[in-house]
Amino acid sequence: MSNEILLRGGTVATASDSFEGDVLVRDGKVAEVGNGLETSGRVIDVSNQIVMPGGIDTHVHHSHPIVQLGIETADDFHSGTTAAACGGVTTIIDFAQQQMGDSLQQTLDRRLPSVEENAVIDYGLHIIVTDVRDDCLGEIAHLVKEGFPSFKLMMTYAGKRVDDAGLLRVFEAVAEHGGIAYLHCENDAAVSHLVKKHLSRGETGPHFHAQSRPPLVEAEATHRAICLAEIAGAPVCIAHVTNGRAVSHIRAARERGLRVVGETCPQYLMLTDEVFDPSHGFEAAKFVCSPPMREAKHRNALWAALQAGSLQQVASDHAPFRFADQKALGRDDFTRIPNGLPGIETRLPLVFTGGVKSGRIPLSKFVELVSTNPAKIFGMYPTKGSLEAGADADLIVIDPDREIEVDPSALHSNMDYSPYQGMLLSGFPTWTLSRGEVVVEAGNPVAERGRGNLVKRLPIDPTTLP
Repeated sequence: MSNEILLRGGTVATASDSFEGDVLVRDGKVAEVGNGLETSGRVIDVSNQIVMPGGIDTHVHHSHPIVQLGIETADDFHSGTTAAACGGVTTIIDFAQQQMGDSLQQTLDRRLPSVEENAVIDYGLHIIVTDVRDDCLGEIAHLVKEGFPSFKLMMTYAGKRVDDAGLLRVFEAVAEHGGIAYLHCENDAAVSHLVKKHLSRGETGPHFHAQSRPPLVEAEATHRAICLAEIAGAPVCIAHVTNGRAVSHIRAARERGLRVVGETCPQYLMLTDEVFDPSHGFEAAKFVCSPPMREAKHRNALWAALQAGSLQQVASDHAPFRFADQKALGRDDFTRIPNGLPGIETRLPLVFTGGVKSGRIPLSKFVELVSTNPAKIFGMYPTKGSLEAGADADLIVIDPDREIEVDPSALHSNMDYSPYQGMLLSGFPTWTLSRGEVVVEAGNPVAERGRGNLVKRLPIDPTTLP
């Protein structure tokens, strides 16, 4: 039986080009891209459709505990990666969060089994460093060599926050050993002050969540993180950028030659702070995430930054919490609303619709933002995120004329709502291939639980960051 699949007659799209052609897959790898290719194996007619590298979502939270609330995100690694595949994602990077007193290796060892048993697509893990100790810093060189080169640092959140001194120490370690620091940037003192101020006034509704985290607390922390990274000579990726002022700090750093990259998310590109209108009552809790959505002017600034190359990737920050039994925990106190939105399945369609279909970005930029650049930033390129011969045959096929109205009951995440319910989107895949194996066929998931592989990522060469 032939181990080949031929995707015939589509528009082949990469981060640099698009053209009519065929893609031949053999033994789980891209064998050839060209015209008039033949095979004795399976042929899939993709006429009038787009063939591109599979999406790579480097910011997702599955089975992620919120200890103070006694809950965890609604998706485990099976439901979440199934939803991912149905949304055109073929590789994810999730998180392993260090507990106080644990080593970084213990952190990984505790997390990996739940991923291995359940994931239907390939995966990696960022290590969230919360306890900056000499012995932990000493582990970084080994972990980078073992394929874990990215280290997440939180500048806010009790029990997770790393102070400036800790940031500098981690930055120096990743700079020395080929890692990259991945930053959640919000000024913790300012957020804590504003939260206490609202609660003291009895202002407990969900819309006060956004008011307690204004753009300036993100922009200040972004600038501070970049300055500390510059002192340490470390490459950094700024997570979930939401506003123009934060973008300006990233752009200025890049213009000075610093190795800084930035990420935004579909919720900031497609929604605004109108979702927090007090007239919506507790329904606004569905949209509570950190940082929150901003005014329309900031949404426009983010699209402009993607167009100009000031921001380099779009990730989902998929952190799903059901409305009925999880978001509802904060009905009387916005600080108890779990922070996060579902979005792993809708990321590519939202960016495709809001970007490509609207004329804001070309198709090649879309591929760059959702696939190629994430692979480059986090040490997977060109095995992932490319159609080069020998790359993993992680491929998706998109019918650009097929529109689907977002209905949470038709999505595959373990959720009771979608922030994008009712939106008409293009860009859902008709086919998803992971290492040459069909995992979504005609829009339906067909992958076996646990078939995903751990991606051993490369050390980060700062000179090759996009």
